[in-house]
Parts: sequence; C-alpha cells; structure tokens
Amino acid sequence: MSNQQAHTFSVEGVRISQQDKITMIDIENKFARAKITTHGGCVLSFTPNNAQDLLWVSPTAIYNGEKPVRGGVPVCWPWFGAHPTDSSAPAHGFVRNAVWQLDSVEKLASGVTQVVLSFGSSAETLAIWPYEFHLDLKVTVAETLYLELTTTNLSEQEMLITEAFHTYFNVDNADGLNILGLDGSRHLDKLTHAPEVVQAGTIVLQPPMDSVYLDHTTDAVIEDAGNQRQIKIAKHASASSVVWNPGAEIVKGFGDIPDELWTKFVCVEAGNIFDNAVPIASGQKHSLMMQLANVPA
Repeated sequence: MSNQQAHTFSVEGVRISQQDKITMIDIENKFARAKITTHGGCVLSFTPNNAQDLLWVSPTAIYNGEKPVRGGVPVCWPWFGAHPTDSSAPAHGFVRNAVWQLDSVEKLASGVTQVVLSFGSSAETLAIWPYEFHLDLKVTVAETLYLELTTTNLSEQEMLITEAFHTYFNVDNADGLNILGLDGSRHLDKLTHAPEVVQAGTIVLQPPMDSVYLDHTTDAVIEDAGNQRQIKIAKHASASSVVWNPGAEIVKGFGDIPDELWTKFVCVEAGNIFDNAVPIASGQKHSLMMQLANVPA
C-alpha cells in the first residue's frame, strides 16, 4: 500500500504499515486493540481492554504473501476444505491467500472502529471458479469483535457456496478444554469417519480433533479456564460449526506451527459447510456474521 493510500485512510487510532510483504492495519480505540491484514482479509488480533488476546497467531507464521498467515480469522470461501471435484484447487477456497482491497476505515461517534475490505472476481478467479461475485468483509472493533462477510452473486446463474470464519482462539490449554453450546447438532468426525451422531452435552477437547457440527445455529462458548474467562461465539446465518486442533503428532506436519504449541490454540469455526451449503440466486446477497466476546470467569 502506498503512502498516498495510507493517508487516504488517516483515522484516529488506526495505523497502516508493512510486515515483510503484507499490509497491516493496527487499530486502537477506547474498547480494544486489533490487527487486520489485507492478505486474505484476515483479522490477526483482538484484545479487549483488561483482557488477553482472543485470537492466536503462530510465532512462526509466514508474512511473505505467498501463503495465508497461520492464525487469526482466515476466511474460507467459496468452498470449505477440499474442492468438491478438483483435487488441485486450493484447500478452503482462494480468498484466504489473496490480497483484499481496503475500502474504508471509520471511527464512529461511539468510539467504535469499522474497517471494510472487499474482493471481487477476476480472470484469475474465473479460471478456478466460474462465477462472478463481490465480497465485502466488515470488521467492527468494539467491546466485542464483529465480522460480517457479504457475498453478492454477480453471475447469471445460481451459485452454491460453503464458507467459514476459520478462527484460531488463544487458550491456556487446549487439552481437556470444554466447549459448550453444540448440543443437538449433527456431529461428523473427519478423522475417524465414524457414523454421524447427535452431539449431546459438553465437548471435551481431546486432540487430535477435526469435527464438523451440522445444523448448529446457536452460540458456542469456549471455557478458557486457565485464563479465567469464557470466549463467547455468537453467529447469524451460520448453520455449521467446526472444532479443530491437530494434537501432538499431526502438528508436526505444519511447518508454521512450533510442535509444542498445539496446546495454545483451538479452532472453533462458524460457517456453512457440507449439507449446510448456501445457494445464492443471481443478483442476490448472503451475509455470514460472527461476534466474539471475552467474558471474565
């Protein structure tokens, strides 16, 4: 981003800088501090006043612009996981490793800071996914972190998307961590491929874990007991959740996560995947929303 572009978004409490090859947007207001990068439209940090960061980023994350930053809130879109028919296509879609446009930065009268980024179809995306589209990501930094991802279908036919906010949460100890609020959802274990079951009661994280919870539309809560808090995940227009942690062995396959740090994060993802895919008619919009709150224990 040029100095001229940075000047265009000169807003109190907002600083735009470069880290290695990618642009960073640092925000500080009376409620919290946050960090966003235009690379992938990814929120990398959200620290409410008098609290620890809700988000986790690997200390060995790569910022060279060639791959997604490991951590924060990557945007998975227009597919989650592997492409349904093309094994050569990038996992979790193509927008998490693309540079988004910074459209606006605003400090509202309430003291809240709002950032809007966007990404649209191009010849490059059309070669991977044959639909014209426009994405807006609105990030609101207040006492809570609020994200709204709006998809507009600009093509002439209906398109079907899967999507997720692939959020990495900063926790004291992932091993044995309690996650509440997923009762009644349809649990699919992606590691064992066991038959689908209905989730009942608290999830006790015993990594490795890679589980999808379908038909889940309500709040989830992470009991981060070691940090004396709960992390509340509220969502709207999301019918799926995912819980992931690689555990002590699988983490060794990740070059950008130190082996010993698998206990320091858990991914609890809000989205629409598998059976909960979202059809969007030509000219129509769909918005996925998530709100994260720190609740002291």
